Amino acid sequence: MSVTRARDSMAFPSIQRSAFRALVAFTVLLATSVRSNDVNNNDEELFQPVTQDETVAVGGTVTLTCNVKENDNSSLQWSNTAQQTLYFGEQRALRDNRIQLVKSTATELIITIANVQLSDDGDYTCSIFTMPVRTARATVTVLGVPGKPVITGFEDAVQEDSKVILTCTSSGSKPPAKLHWYRDNEELQGRPDVVESNPDEPTYTVTSELTLTVTRNDNNAMIACVVDHPSIANGDKKTEQPLSVLFSPSIWIQPESDLPREAEKFYLQCVGNGNPEPTAFEWEKKDGELPPLAKVDGAFLRFESLNKSDNGVYRCQADNGIGKGEGSYTLLVQDLRDPDLLILSSPPPLFHSSSVSPTSPPYPSISASTEGKTYPSPSSSTSVPTFTQSITSTLAPSPTTFPSLPPSPEIPTTSFSNALFPDLSLPPSSVPAHTPPSPPLSPPVTPSSVPQLNGVYTFTDPTVMSTPSGVDHAVIGGVVAVIVFIMLCLLIVLGRYLIRHKGTYLTHEAKGSDDAPDADTAIINAEGGHSGVDDKKEYFI
Repeated sequence: MSVTRARDSMAFPSIQRSAFRALVAFTVLLATSVRSNDVNNNDEELFQPVTQDETVAVGGTVTLTCNVKENDNSSLQWSNTAQQTLYFGEQRALRDNRIQLVKSTATELIITIANVQLSDDGDYTCSIFTMPVRTARATVTVLGVPGKPVITGFEDAVQEDSKVILTCTSSGSKPPAKLHWYRDNEELQGRPDVVESNPDEPTYTVTSELTLTVTRNDNNAMIACVVDHPSIANGDKKTEQPLSVLFSPSIWIQPESDLPREAEKFYLQCVGNGNPEPTAFEWEKKDGELPPLAKVDGAFLRFESLNKSDNGVYRCQADNGIGKGEGSYTLLVQDLRDPDLLILSSPPPLFHSSSVSPTSPPYPSISASTEGKTYPSPSSSTSVPTFTQSITSTLAPSPTTFPSLPPSPEIPTTSFSNALFPDLSLPPSSVPAHTPPSPPLSPPVTPSSVPQLNGVYTFTDPTVMSTPSGVDHAVIGGVVAVIVFIMLCLLIVLGRYLIRHKGTYLTHEAKGSDDAPDADTAIINAEGGHSGVDDKKEYFI
């Protein structure tokens, strides 16, 4: 019993030592394994190729780049989607002139593929031949370029206020393109795009539809369909088409001038804005027939000679086959007077003295013209002497009150006429009698109270009548100065003329013959005279 217990006590220390040794060995093995894994991971990072994905449009050029951090004299290689070797280091493996080598070193391999096609789309592999072989993939995405959009649906013109359905189609895009509608610069909202795949190639056809209610304002508007796709710049693929809308004409009448006057030629033109342009015109006068001297000439109504009886409202109706339009114009013929004429409503003090009678009416208003014409006032039929302002009119004072004029047997005169003709007088019987005028009952006329006549205002401004009394004296002085100057010039010319033709004329052709009785004898007897020579005679003219 005791022997057994002794053996057991001796066995326990042996087991503890074995377990300790096994634990140490396991720890060393685990540490060695972790260190080996770290070394392997570092080696894999150093020799692992690195690539990047590329996107290119059809017809473009793509560049493929492969890099490693370290190399143990192993070569880099590029392979295509079919696992065909393109380049092994600097060596071309596939005879394709589109593929070119850009750079080849121990740690980098760069190649390019030109004129990329849709068949070039896929994964390309870069490999480095170490133990084991390490690879990396680069995905090349080839974009299908969409074709130019085609718009259909309004080959012919459309009626106003009708609906038109437009369709835009673009094919060959990859991925599917997006279509946008525009009217001039305004974007319109169409229906969602319809995408269909094309047979035998990895591209798509996109269709968009637009429903539009047209008005006359849409005539000649540019409807555009624009393709949006990553392979093209925005707006590169666009189709525009003008929209033709048929609508009835809008009519207005254009006069030849804004100031029609009596006895002048004149015309009215019927102008229409429609699609198509109006071709048929009809003229009429409201509440009556056209004047006898008015002739219809298509879109024109011509007047050979205007008359007051031509006043009225004229209408023009035009037809373009789609509808009819009508316009009107009010014609108001003016008198044969200067449109710039100022009608003076208050009597100017044209007379220094006059004889008046209790039955004489107030002074009538007169018209001052700058063209040397004299017109009676339209507001009075009383005949009075008027002064035509060919140079300057002397018109003065108050538009509301009239000065009391004492009776006088002399003819009414102006300061200008008194200065030029102080002795001019006529019998008292030839002078009309007048009574001192009383203040007018109506208020003075102001420019705002004068009506407009065919777009021309006739202003009555009393202030234009007030001018200094020295104007006549200045004119007289100028005239006298001119006359004096002309007389002095004539005297100088006459004096010079008389002086030049006065005096004794002496000739030397007959020297020493002063005692000869006549000119013929003097010439014959002159010193140095020549016989046989024609006789010379001299006359005083």
